[in-house]
Amino acid sequence: MQFTNTSTNMVQTISNIIDGYKMGAMRALAQEPVQNALDAKRSGTPRVVVEYRLLQRKMATGEPYYVLTVTDSGTVGLRGARVTAEELERRSFKLSPEENWAAFEAQGYTKENEDALGSRGQGKAAFLYHSHVPGPTRRMVMLYDTLLENGEYRLGMRFARPVDQTMDPPLVDEKARAMVRNDLFRVNDELAIPLKLNPLREIGTRIIVPFIPVDQVREMRPGGELSRWLQRSWWRAIQLDDLEIQVVDNETGQTEAIVVPDWWQDLPRIKGKPPTNGRLYDLPGGGRSCVWGNLPLEDGHKVRRLVLLHSDAILEDEISKEPEWSGIQLLRHSQWIETFGAREEYGDLIPAEKRAGFRGYVEFTKHTESALRHHEVENSQHDRFNRRKKIISDIRNLLTERVRDFSNEMGWREAVSSSQQTVSQREKDTHMRFLKTFLNPNGRKPKPGRGKGEPNGKELIWDLRLHLDYPDPKIARVDWGQSIGNVYVEISCEPGDELMGSADLILEWVDTTGKPTNLIRKEAVIGNNWGEDRIQAQFQLGDWQIHRGHAERERVINCPAPGEYRLRAAVEYRGERVKSAARTIYVQAEPAPPPEKSPITLSISAMNADDGEKRRIDHGEVLHIEFKSRNRMPDTATVYLNATFCDEVFARGMPVELSGTPAGDTSIPQTILTVKRQLLDPLQSAHLLIAGTLGLKMPGSSGTFHIRAELLDAQGNRIANSNKPVYFQRDPGRAKDELPFEIRQESQQKEMWKLNRELTELTYPGDYPLRKELPDVQRQHRLLQGKNAVIAEIRATGVREWALRPKQENGDDSNYDQLLDSIGNPDDPKWEPYIRRLEQLGNGATESPLEFAQISRKTVAVMLEIFSQENN
Repeated sequence: MQFTNTSTNMVQTISNIIDGYKMGAMRALAQEPVQNALDAKRSGTPRVVVEYRLLQRKMATGEPYYVLTVTDSGTVGLRGARVTAEELERRSFKLSPEENWAAFEAQGYTKENEDALGSRGQGKAAFLYHSHVPGPTRRMVMLYDTLLENGEYRLGMRFARPVDQTMDPPLVDEKARAMVRNDLFRVNDELAIPLKLNPLREIGTRIIVPFIPVDQVREMRPGGELSRWLQRSWWRAIQLDDLEIQVVDNETGQTEAIVVPDWWQDLPRIKGKPPTNGRLYDLPGGGRSCVWGNLPLEDGHKVRRLVLLHSDAILEDEISKEPEWSGIQLLRHSQWIETFGAREEYGDLIPAEKRAGFRGYVEFTKHTESALRHHEVENSQHDRFNRRKKIISDIRNLLTERVRDFSNEMGWREAVSSSQQTVSQREKDTHMRFLKTFLNPNGRKPKPGRGKGEPNGKELIWDLRLHLDYPDPKIARVDWGQSIGNVYVEISCEPGDELMGSADLILEWVDTTGKPTNLIRKEAVIGNNWGEDRIQAQFQLGDWQIHRGHAERERVINCPAPGEYRLRAAVEYRGERVKSAARTIYVQAEPAPPPEKSPITLSISAMNADDGEKRRIDHGEVLHIEFKSRNRMPDTATVYLNATFCDEVFARGMPVELSGTPAGDTSIPQTILTVKRQLLDPLQSAHLLIAGTLGLKMPGSSGTFHIRAELLDAQGNRIANSNKPVYFQRDPGRAKDELPFEIRQESQQKEMWKLNRELTELTYPGDYPLRKELPDVQRQHRLLQGKNAVIAEIRATGVREWALRPKQENGDDSNYDQLLDSIGNPDDPKWEPYIRRLEQLGNGATESPLEFAQISRKTVAVMLEIFSQENN
């Protein structure tokens, strides 16, 4: 038996793919095999049949183990010739629609006439992930046999050990049948797989997954979690008689046919096309339903059918934390992709006590389904749509309106209104003040005041760079007895002739608690005698040894405990710090590794160049856009930018070279593209164009339009994406001070706080136990008293999530950068702990969920302390 090896770490690849399923590996196993079978349906067959069968076998040692087989019939099978890795590379990884065998064995291919969603190995991953080959390291194995229409029979194998290995060539015809019947399939000298199966008799494919862990066996038996995911994913295809699914357990003799849930079986059969204005039905067991048809969306897209129903007899039945049944299921080609949750999406329209019994589904026309299946709209796990895409936004808006109509018909609106409690004016004022402390409305630093004695009122622009050498230039670690070498600073100030008097240079050591210790203070060393236009100089500050005990010698720093420290340089001018720079030093400690997720991120800032305080942009005003990127890795990286706004393409595959971030330094956003456009109303007369600025005729006279951008690697894979709304001749429609999100109470909410998916609304329960026990302070001398102390913590946590969620989900740093840019005086030492925590969270140096939670709590605590100092 021969095998083809590759250098791919298949175990890691599989784990990465399955980790992308937000509802877990069992949903992947329920979803991917059936989808592959439906995609391979044979012409002339009434339906596809898929069987999940659990078998028990024994190892040579007599120890029992479990095998899962997934068999489809009514399909064409894994037809097509073998394609070698070399041949696939020569074809630029392109396969024809007939080459199913090659597609199943290949990685990273695309098929002609097939979108990219079908090319990412999701099906293979769903099988392999559930195989746990005995041994000290994580290994996975699966076998696959197929019977083709021409009578050919094949058997293949894939082994992740962890490098990828496939059997080459596969066994065919009688050799394949004999091996399937055999007691043992010997992979190598130390691994043999007991099979003892009957060869396939119907045209189709069978995947054999040995070594199922015992703790997963119960979930794969009839009635287990696997069956529940199968029903959620495929009930509609079963109802339309396109699909039949069975779950069989040979050990117990149980067989389960996956059926349509009761509430959809009870729905009266609808004759003819449902009307666009909806038709109400009374359900046999109590409750009501409404059905709409042929609902138009923008750009020629349509909802083919929308069905909503409610019954108090329906109980909550969710497996994961994500909505599954309770809400509106979005179906694409009869497959469930995602649910817009009754609580998450429609909490302001459906009373809390009615949400468990609320059900719905929506189907689309073929033209719209094709648009939904695009890889930028539907993710590769087929469990989420990109809500930033216009088509999804249009669908959400339409569904919200229909749910509102249904809520009115059910008489729910008054009940919902009563559950939304009014936030007191004091809490509203504190909320606004809190957000203004940490978030300037337009995401820019407040303008610094003019220095005393500057006669012409010109602002001084300072720059400060801190350089040093670590013992090992690749990492920011310094052990006791080692030295931080060649410390020097570069300082510049312009315009030099506006500097009145002189400024001081400070070098200090910041310990793990944020407490600074002065190392050097050079007074009056920065003066305007350096030059008129630009003051610039360097200061050599020598080597500094790290010492564990008390430091009495010069240029020795006392560090009694291991940990993360900072060496900081600062310029002090007229009693205020005007610029600082710091490098991180890990003393006797291992530095945080470079981030594995989103090491390169993208952000977009957009402002009204005519009136920076206004987010709205009117006809004739100029929009100023900046695209920035961070590279948190040490090496220079080359990426490629795509950027658009409305119908204009700013960049398509534009190469961008991003400087790396040296060890111990903080990544800074690098501007990669700046654009200015004068926005024009298409229905108004031509506005006088501004010299040097191009005009852009908008698609409409009013609306929200999005700037969109993405960064790609050399292979064309997206590594970061961002979008920014532009409000053209309309107001943002949020808080009156144009802050990023509003706050309100929700009496039925169980969580302490919740920030909605759009990041526009923060809610908290008015009856939260801790808040109820605290007093309402009528005359407050401090803002963090009584109930306001709890609400302030909720705000701080909400701001943190508002900044980090887009970064974690899409590599979008726009909100994170706005949070950093909004610090009024980042050189003020009291902001140091806050900046430090934000950098830790933003740099992805906290892969551990526990560590992330710890740093998040510290960040919130620092925010509360700063808020108290700034506002009391």
